[in-house]
Amino acid sequence: VAGIVTVIFKKLNQPVVLGYIVAGLLTGPYITFIPTVTDTQNVEFWGKIGVIFLLFGLGLEFNFKKLKKVGGPGFITVFTEVVMMFCMGILVGRVLEWSWVTSIFLGGMLSISSTSIIIKAFDDMGVKNKKFTQMVFGALVVEDMVAILILVLLPALVLSKSFDGVELADKVANLALFLLL
Repeated sequence: VAGIVTVIFKKLNQPVVLGYIVAGLLTGPYITFIPTVTDTQNVEFWGKIGVIFLLFGLGLEFNFKKLKKVGGPGFITVFTEVVMMFCMGILVGRVLEWSWVTSIFLGGMLSISSTSIIIKAFDDMGVKNKKFTQMVFGALVVEDMVAILILVLLPALVLSKSFDGVELADKVANLALFLLL
């Protein structure tokens, strides 16, 4: 299915990544009008292996010099985007009358972009080596670091059922030390 959808999307001059998403929807367990995969554990396992290879490939391209070139504008961009999307997620969750915890998690999910999808889309469009993409890649790496922080902090806040500033600061300090090393 992925091969067929890839050919169709290439002929339509659309990003192949979008075709992969459509193929995933078509073969997933939630589309009932066509025969789909029944062994979801196997698919999840191979999906995780694929993500590991993808992130390994991204790691090979990572360079601290590129991150340093992003500088202030990249950090300001990431901060603005993450805060705005986080707030929008909370707002949408509350408008839908979801609980505060669910709304906060929605905000967290929306504030994280998919670095791998953006890099693949740039590669498909043939702009991966353009100057502006280095700024985008640097901002995405900074955003991934923020994503790690969000993934560490949100479950800790939910499980503790209370806001402990000292514990939160300790988790942030441990994460910063890990990233620094």
